[in-house]
Amino acid sequence: MFNQEFMFRSKNNEKDFTRNRKLPFISLILFMLNLVKDTLQKELTNFMILLSSSDNSSKKISKSAFSQSRLKLKPEAFIEMNDLLVHEFYADDELKTWGGFRLLSIDGSTCQLPYSSELRNHYGQAEGNSGKTFPIARVSTFYDLLNEIIVDSQIATYKTAELDLAIKHLDKSKENDLVILDRGYPAIWLFFLLSLQGTNYVARLQKNFIKEADEFWDLEEESKIIEIKECPYSSKERLDKLNINFKLLKLRLVKVILDNGEMEVLATSLLDEEKYPTLIFKELYFMRWGIETNYNHLKNQIEVENFTGLSKITIEQDFFANMFIANLQSIIIKDAKEELQKESKGNKYEYKINRNLSLSYMKDRIIKLFMSNDPHYYDKMVQLFKIEPVPIRDGRKFNRKASVRKKKYFINKRRAF
Repeated sequence: MFNQEFMFRSKNNEKDFTRNRKLPFISLILFMLNLVKDTLQKELTNFMILLSSSDNSSKKISKSAFSQSRLKLKPEAFIEMNDLLVHEFYADDELKTWGGFRLLSIDGSTCQLPYSSELRNHYGQAEGNSGKTFPIARVSTFYDLLNEIIVDSQIATYKTAELDLAIKHLDKSKENDLVILDRGYPAIWLFFLLSLQGTNYVARLQKNFIKEADEFWDLEEESKIIEIKECPYSSKERLDKLNINFKLLKLRLVKVILDNGEMEVLATSLLDEEKYPTLIFKELYFMRWGIETNYNHLKNQIEVENFTGLSKITIEQDFFANMFIANLQSIIIKDAKEELQKESKGNKYEYKINRNLSLSYMKDRIIKLFMSNDPHYYDKMVQLFKIEPVPIRDGRKFNRKASVRKKKYFINKRRAF
């Protein structure tokens, strides 16, 4: 944020952020990272008081001034900040892996947008239960399941296919990554592209995927390696657009029996049946549930759909700023959890950090984290994150019960701010 070259790359016009304003470049970024969820004017007033350390009327700023200032800032500023944060995080040698792999998942969702003709025209619209239409965007994340880091995120028009966003994510993949994919993603062209990159995969198949896989459903075998010699026409079209020539593809089919007795078939690049026996795949595949949990955190706690503007640039600014906040929180949680595990050694339960509560501690303190001259301020945030940890009770299951009326508010699920 304090780097002049970064500021130059992040502004829309060469003359932007050159005059002395109440909300200069660094202050603007800090404000947008400060979990802006309240009324905009209240947030701006409190922010200026926090920066000046005094309730001074000369430090007040209007919503209009903020709106004009943010139009000078490229959303890519937050993407670059997040890329740097992720890069530095993976420089740590003490990261969680599965069998030596960085365990990742790709999944998409939708993001409801504020009512605006500009947003409706750009992103598209969907119809709600009431019959009314509203602007909506397609979003996708590339998520590290074990380290709880968003490696990459994308926001696009509602009609954009999730597979198209998946291709963009793969720019951030590394050799020996293992990507877990739900049944909306399997495609021969994608499997071949992953194999070219040296990226492994486990993917849940739908029936009528390819002939060899369909036949496997009825066989007694639990694991089988097949060879795809000819690329299906639809996959060939995709590869042609990417200027890639298809060659022989080997993949392994594995059967998984769910708790309810139903059978699923997975496709994987992990061909070694001795090193990766069939029994491991049920637990491995269901580790992708972490990306669903992360979407819940993004939507219900970080409130990624709680936007502060009505234009495309403001939507992208808010979206990518929230991705940075989510990753920063995960990094602090990682350090807090390591301390907590040492302190609770020998206890009946292992404990995890309360994500909802820890997020509330970031409000305002995220400003001090970047602006403070205290080298121990980060450690103080780690100590705050350790307050009210949650016990991990493995193996708990709850039967779904039909309810007459769904409560809107729950005493034990109040938002922390």
